[in-house]
Amino acid sequence: PGEMASLLCNCVRSSGLRAGQPAREMATLKEISNRLRSVKNIQKITKSMKMVSAAKFARAERDLKPARAFGSGANVLYDRVQSDVPEKVEGGQNVMLVLSSDRGLCG
Repeated sequence: PGEMASLLCNCVRSSGLRAGQPAREMATLKEISNRLRSVKNIQKITKSMKMVSAAKFARAERDLKPARAFGSGANVLYDRVQSDVPEKVEGGQNVMLVLSSDRGLCG
C-alpha cells in the first residue's frame, strides 16, 4: 500500500504540462498496479540470476583450489632454474626447455 501511494503521487506530479512536451493522461490504478507487478517480477528474476551466478562462481573457486598447488610448484621451479641464456639472436627466438620429474614437481 505504501509503495502504491508513493507511485501514484509520482504519477500525478509527473503528469503536469511542460513546455515542448505533449500532454499525457494520468495513469490509471490498473496501469500502476501492472507496473508494480512487472517491477517485482523483474526483481525476482534479477535475484535468481544473482543466485545462479554466485553458485557458478563458488563451483569455479572450488574446482580451482586443488590446481593452485601445481601452479605454485611450477612458479618455484621457474624461479629456481639456473640457465645461461645466450644473447637473443636477431630475428630469432629463445626457447627454454624445462625437464623435471613426473611426480607433481616434488623432486
